Amino acid sequence: MRPAKLFEYDTIPEREPGRPSVDEIVLVPGNPLRNLHAALATRATVRVNVCMSASALNTMPGSLDPGVHWWSNPLMETGGSVVEGFTTRVATEVFALHFDDLPEQALTRARHVLLDWLGAAIAGSVEPAGLIAQEIASEPGSRPVASIVGTRLRAAPRDAALANAIAAHALDFDDSSLWADGHPSAAIVSAAVALGEALQSSTGRVIEAIVAGLQGQARVALAAGPSPYENGFHGTGIYGTFGAAGACSRLLDLDVDGIERAFTLAATQAAGLKRPFGTMGKHLNAAKAATNGMLSAQLAAKGFTAPSDGVEGRQGFAWTHSTTFDPEHSQTVMGERLAIESVVFKRHACCHGTHSTIDGISRLRDQHGLSEDDVANVELFVPEKVLDICCISDPATGLEGKFSMRHAASIALAGLATGPEAFTDDSVRDPRLVALRQRVTVRPEGDRAMTAPTRVLISLTSGDHLEAEIDVWEPTHDNELDAEWDALERKFISLASPVIGMSSANEYVARLAQVEPSRPIGQLCELPAGG
Repeated sequence: MRPAKLFEYDTIPEREPGRPSVDEIVLVPGNPLRNLHAALATRATVRVNVCMSASALNTMPGSLDPGVHWWSNPLMETGGSVVEGFTTRVATEVFALHFDDLPEQALTRARHVLLDWLGAAIAGSVEPAGLIAQEIASEPGSRPVASIVGTRLRAAPRDAALANAIAAHALDFDDSSLWADGHPSAAIVSAAVALGEALQSSTGRVIEAIVAGLQGQARVALAAGPSPYENGFHGTGIYGTFGAAGACSRLLDLDVDGIERAFTLAATQAAGLKRPFGTMGKHLNAAKAATNGMLSAQLAAKGFTAPSDGVEGRQGFAWTHSTTFDPEHSQTVMGERLAIESVVFKRHACCHGTHSTIDGISRLRDQHGLSEDDVANVELFVPEKVLDICCISDPATGLEGKFSMRHAASIALAGLATGPEAFTDDSVRDPRLVALRQRVTVRPEGDRAMTAPTRVLISLTSGDHLEAEIDVWEPTHDNELDAEWDALERKFISLASPVIGMSSANEYVARLAQVEPSRPIGQLCELPAGG
């Protein structure tokens, strides 16, 4: 088997002898992969002149020096797939996961995922984006078989999934996973619950589907590597489509062949850009992942044809979306572990990339009893690659504030709560917070990994300096799950009770505290009578 990389490169001295005559292209700053990608779509080999600075070269896969290199596309050279059977392997794993075989810790984590998703969706149901989605989902003619969470509205399964996914992602308070490269539950749980209601599935079947869908999503995301996200794709949108397709395939009892076709149909719909970050457009990425994934499974269940190698095949997902595809990477990272173990839950209602900043400042503030007057300035040493993600310098809206390191820092410096109220239009324009924001400088570092913690450096008016670095991506260990449930229960009550009332919020917590696998999922998620 060839090296599991979609694009390979070597220096001229090693590859010059016997190489065919090929076109030369020049890589320049900006989007250097775009012209390389286009050239390798039609040629097996390209002679490349790299004319970029060291910092610009950080956007390229691997480690390059300026100069002339040969780049090749193994898929073009073989005329087919470099890693035959990757889609089949993932489909087989998704097919093989069953509720009765899941360890107790996985079931506990699934309850946590459901509670967190439900709280985020209920709170998001009254956000502007959530209300718009409800109008679309409940238009006349919609088949009312699935719940729109937080309301008494019902809709067709894909419409309900769209509305619930938008609501779940509207506050940017939903869960995250590095393995899934985004926010898995907004897409997967929204799709699985809506389709499960329509099919009158049990809660156990839906949990099984969620765990399986997340497993498939993580396999594809880890194999694709960092390049899709770095080049502008939103992981929640692209990989969430596979996750929702896998989950819905299980609910529809598809065999391995059916799941393969569902994954290929998901691959041809996998989309979502980072450009809309800071607007409602980001919520749509999660919603389209949920609905497109469900549609993929529904079509496959009806016999809709598609190739069995949609991820790795020639001109498939890896070909078009990734320059760092490595099908063995997911096994290296995951081993035999379930992807649900990678899920982390947010404590702050903003982009996860800002959480290390908030936690670092908060820890120093608490440890040293700092007031705002004690702080001369704050420097945030961040990965250079987050500049396009969560570094809006002067946000004008609450949604933009969720993607602003400087606004997040001002909230932490002020010692304010970091729930939804911290990221409103009024909050980002608050003179006190604007003044604190002016003391914050973001300093990007090219050699800092994208998921590395922010190094917070606070300079005090006394002349002293304080530092902190806090990793916010470490999932909860098994022996800490009880404490995690308590924290999620408090978070749920704070999000849901203002929308549906304290009595109904407590009823939801009671239902999810002891999940009965045989209970219909519709009974678990329906709004309590008092709500």
